[in-house]
Amino acid sequence: MTAAAPPPVPLAERAATLHRLGWTGREAEWLALVCLHSGVFTRRQYAARYGLSKQTASRFAIALLEAGIAREEPIPDRRCPETLCHLYRRRLYRTLGIENNRHRRSGTAELVMRRLLSLDYVLDHHDLGWLPTEPEKVAYFRSLGVPGAALPRREYRGPFSKRTTRRYFAFKLPVAGNGDTTTFVYTEPGGRQRLQRERIRAWAEAHGALWQALRDRGSAVRVAAVTRTSADAAANAAVLETWRGAPAPAAPLSSADRQLLDAVERADSTGDLSPLDPYGGPIQAAKAARQIQDRAKAARQSCGLIDGYSTHVAERLAPDPLAL
Repeated sequence: MTAAAPPPVPLAERAATLHRLGWTGREAEWLALVCLHSGVFTRRQYAARYGLSKQTASRFAIALLEAGIAREEPIPDRRCPETLCHLYRRRLYRTLGIENNRHRRSGTAELVMRRLLSLDYVLDHHDLGWLPTEPEKVAYFRSLGVPGAALPRREYRGPFSKRTTRRYFAFKLPVAGNGDTTTFVYTEPGGRQRLQRERIRAWAEAHGALWQALRDRGSAVRVAAVTRTSADAAANAAVLETWRGAPAPAAPLSSADRQLLDAVERADSTGDLSPLDPYGGPIQAAKAARQIQDRAKAARQSCGLIDGYSTHVAERLAPDPLAL
């Protein structure tokens, strides 16, 4: 039985904050949705969400451009003649309470395509409990008893400072959960199949500890792989099938092992290294914790990573082979 997870903030509540900027109704809702999940969108995606005509979607895009909160850019694939709108104005994100969200920034061709694919999946599965921001994701998993050390994270250092900033879920891909089941969305922008396999495996490796922690606590893990073609979907499905299986039995830990892991977790989350003194300091404690984790990992080798998966072909973003 899993713990009660905090409910996600309703989209309507987020959209209401944009009324002060003059955006209301479906326009405010759409802006909130895009800012939270991608920062970019196409006219086809907007029209599909609300059942609008191409002309109505174009008028909305033009209004955003004239208001100076969006810029128009080509989709990073010459086989897609359509353009995209990038919502970049800081004031828009600040009003939503996500001023430092990286969706405001331009990205590589691969990153932009991932963002578009993320939004496409959310549009077709809007009833899931999406956790669009980093604090919401962290709060959700901590409410389920997942230790901070199991969350995927990266350390960033500024060019003019020795201080580091820790970011969780740096992939910024959609995650939805209700406590009993958590869905992780993976987006594949395309390319050589070998590169695709390397990318999805690197993503899984970054989430492996989190998935194991969830399954240890009785919460199911599902993966939704989003692609632009059926061939890419089939390639992802072949990889995902090898990950599916029964969860590993809980690895028994001695009280000493648990105390050590708890001490490392406290030191990691607070920055106070004094709890590690009885274990020979941070270096020795880290080595001992790694040995415990490696033993648990070895016991899980023959078990599955996830409970289930699905594939989704984003037809609105599919490349046109006749465009070359």
